[in-house]
Amino acid sequence: MPATPEAAPEVGAGARRAVRWSLGLLALTMLLLLIGPSWGLLTLLVAPATAAAMITSLVLLRGLPRMTGLRVMLGIGIGVSAFALLYGFGLVIFRGPVEELAACQERAITHTAERQCLADYEQAYLDLLESWGLGGITVP
Repeated sequence: MPATPEAAPEVGAGARRAVRWSLGLLALTMLLLLIGPSWGLLTLLVAPATAAAMITSLVLLRGLPRMTGLRVMLGIGIGVSAFALLYGFGLVIFRGPVEELAACQERAITHTAERQCLADYEQAYLDLLESWGLGGITVP
């Protein structure tokens, strides 16, 4: 009689719940990145929660075979949440110029006006960097 392969270990309810939470939080994080600066400050709350949920999922899935794709996706999700956290910090630091850019672009009717909004934004953040003593930094 041929040997039967061992049954794959069952994924526990806690691990399934952690994976669902992490995927939901990842979707919310990506949505906040797509919406833009209007809701972007929420990434300062959602991104650490996403990373924590994904790390928890990885720990709970430890030792289970055939979960490589899910583990890779969770690792990528941790990277996305780190990027979202940096995005949120960038919005906090450059809040004034970003708000001025958004207001200017809402009023801009022509392409020339949109270009002027971008030029004003670029000058505003360069002035902000210069006020912090980082004036030698140039943007390509």
